[in-house]
Amino acid sequence: MRNQWSLLRDVYQEDRTNLTGYDLINIYINCNDKAHDVKIYTTNNDWLEHGTFVLIHDNINKLDIYLNTLNGSLRELENLLSSLQLNDRAWFFGYRQALKLTVNNFCLERGLSLKKLDQMETYVYYLPKRAVESFNCRLIADIYLASLSLNHAALVDEHWPYRSSDSLALIKDRIQSYISVGAFDGNGQLLAWCLRSVQGSLSNLYVLPSYRRLGLASLLVRHMAKEIAATGAEVLATIAFGNEISQLFFEKLGFKLIDSIVFTMVPGL
Repeated sequence: MRNQWSLLRDVYQEDRTNLTGYDLINIYINCNDKAHDVKIYTTNNDWLEHGTFVLIHDNINKLDIYLNTLNGSLRELENLLSSLQLNDRAWFFGYRQALKLTVNNFCLERGLSLKKLDQMETYVYYLPKRAVESFNCRLIADIYLASLSLNHAALVDEHWPYRSSDSLALIKDRIQSYISVGAFDGNGQLLAWCLRSVQGSLSNLYVLPSYRRLGLASLLVRHMAKEIAATGAEVLATIAFGNEISQLFFEKLGFKLIDSIVFTMVPGL
């Protein structure tokens, strides 16, 4: 079905703010190095109408799973998940609240307790194009911006609140495969950074404590927004429930709250 992935992608082209839609599928279409590790499954031959799919990326020691539907049957989506006989450890990435019951039922079918699942919910924020166009990316004195390299991955991982046994590999993939930016001093020391996730949202925004209140975080987000918008994609950010400081920061820059999504880690059998 790989030769039909672009058709499935285009089913979602009317809403580029959907984190498990057009841009996600498009990234996997263009990542040839991941082609043999990725499969997409649909529920029936009418997928061009309802857009129902499960995308599975066999990512070394776990499965990265993305699922969505526009107007298909949630029961059919649930049956599709069951039929795939997924026994490995799996991350269900950024699915809509409407699909939470589908994933929960999948976990219950495996005999798992929902109370023991590693689950996180986040808000989705969207930056209107007019806000991006108004951004001024004037540099701060003695600071320059550049893309990150794999040499910076360990530092980014060290300061990520969601650091885990999988996070360094995830960060390396984000740096290697997608847009990123770092703020450096005149000696080339990395002071702050911002990455982009496979789903297209801003991620891993961080400023080292000694360099805060200089406007670096705002500068990095404005720079990333310009870069992402130039590709034709929407500028999105995800913020964990309860992180009011980050919410206020992004709202001040013009981001609008549009949705909430769920991430779930399912242990292997």
